[in-house]
Formats: sequence, structure tokens, C-alpha cells
Amino acid sequence: MRPPIKILITGLCIVVLTGCGVTKPSRFYILTASEDSSSQASAATGPALGIGPVRFPAYLDRPEIVQRSGSNQLHYAGSDRWAEPLKSAFSRTLADNLAALLQSDRVTLYPWPRTTRPDYQVSVDVMRFDADADGTVMLMAGWKVIRPEDKSVVARNRTSYTEATGKLDYPAIVAAQSHAVERLSRDIADSIRRARRDSNSRPPGL
Repeated sequence: MRPPIKILITGLCIVVLTGCGVTKPSRFYILTASEDSSSQASAATGPALGIGPVRFPAYLDRPEIVQRSGSNQLHYAGSDRWAEPLKSAFSRTLADNLAALLQSDRVTLYPWPRTTRPDYQVSVDVMRFDADADGTVMLMAGWKVIRPEDKSVVARNRTSYTEATGKLDYPAIVAAQSHAVERLSRDIADSIRRARRDSNSRPPGL
């Protein structure tokens, strides 16, 4: 004996409503520049900078925030997402930080027009930028500073930064990631300052 149509429809509605009830609303995050960026000089007192190219591993090229659940296992947060591609957010945040740290309003993201001639180019190769199961963020990156005028590499390094949050909390993880980018920015800014000092102290013609 077939069940009445009303019973079938009621059962279907319950299934649909139950499925909808477990869906979490999406939350969107962005990286933020350091507080120093609020005091960025309005005049072009610092060097002209070209930021990029910035390279990211393929596993980070997706909207979900990545968290490591083991040595060789990744977890993608379904409801916690980046509001923009992570590589774009990273590049912009790095540029904002360097503009503030070096007091320059002449900062351009890669690729820039041929008419743009930066004093220094910063390229970054990100190897890791995620959090572990305890909420500890790690940023690993190789980077170099190039003087486009003569294509010389004035600084080259491979650095890693860890930021502990103490818990697996995505707002805290994103804040820690922003701080890790700030630490990278400070190291790069220091290398550019040294390169400028060396250049100014060099005798003319050398």
C-alpha cells in the first residue's frame, strides 16, 4: 500500500529543512597592515618600490582558510573564507607595510607599467602560510631585494615566522597571519635601509 501524498511531501520538507539547518553561514576575512601604515608619509620621501612577483603554493590558491591537521594532512575551513585571493591580500598588505616603514608613497604592485622605474624591487616566494592544529601560524618565505637599475641583488634571505594563538580560532589565526606579514615586512625594510646606506656611502663612479 502506497503512503498518502501528504505524508511523502511532509517527509521531504523535514529532510530539506534539516539539511538547511546544519549549514553554517560563511565568514570572510582579510589581512590587515600594521598600525604603522596609518602614519605613512604623504610626500615621496622614501624609495620607489616595486612589490612582486609574489608566488604562492597551489594548496593556498583557494578561498577557504587552510589549517594543517597533521604532518601531511590539510583541512579547508568550509565556512571561514578569504574575502579576496590570499596572494592578492598578502601582496597588498606587504606593500602597505613597506610604504609605511620606509615612508614612501611610491609603491607599485607587480606587474607595473614599463614607464615605472622602482629604486628597489621586492620578490617573495611563499612556501608556507597556514596554521597547525593548535592555532600556531607559520609563514615561510624566500625573498630578495633587487636594484633594477643594474639588476643587482642587494639582499636575499629565507625566513620563517611563527605566531602562537593558543587556540584553533579563525579570527585569531588571521590576526596572527597579519602579524607574521608585518614581521616579514620589517626584515625586508631593514635590508632596503642598509642597501640605501651602502649606496649613499659609495664613492662616486663606483
